[in-house]
Amino acid sequence: MADDDLSRLDEWMGQVLHGLSPPERKRAAQRLGRDLRKSNLKRIGQNVQPDGTPMEPKKARYDRRGRLREKAGGKMFQGLRYAKHWRIDATEDGVTVTAESPLVDRAASVSQFGETKTIGRLRDRTPIRYRYPVRRLMGLSPEDEDLAMNVAEAMIGPE
Repeated sequence: MADDDLSRLDEWMGQVLHGLSPPERKRAAQRLGRDLRKSNLKRIGQNVQPDGTPMEPKKARYDRRGRLREKAGGKMFQGLRYAKHWRIDATEDGVTVTAESPLVDRAASVSQFGETKTIGRLRDRTPIRYRYPVRRLMGLSPEDEDLAMNVAEAMIGPE
């Protein structure tokens, strides 16, 4: 989703939500947060980025003797797919979906931003570092824009 789309959505949602009381706005933000978390976790489970492209698959894993431990590909982010690991902070001004714990936050940010991480050590205690490919976990897709519109319509009610 382009920045101009986000600004238009933000402007439109601001106008819609301006007519609601603060508790109603907070309730709408909470509902939007739940829906966004659900759609993002579904995408993570399917190994698809928010823009709809597939994530770069996992590499094969070998043990110290060079034998294959785990084949390449397969499902990633087994633990990050659970809603209990993602917290929704809703206020009348907005909503954020963040990681519940520092461990989950670190695991998600390594892939989200393509950071380098120590994955093991050699016998002489030299660290083995690996730069992960960028795999966008959280973000807004075109379907998420429709979710926001549906939440706004539900809060306004039939007129």
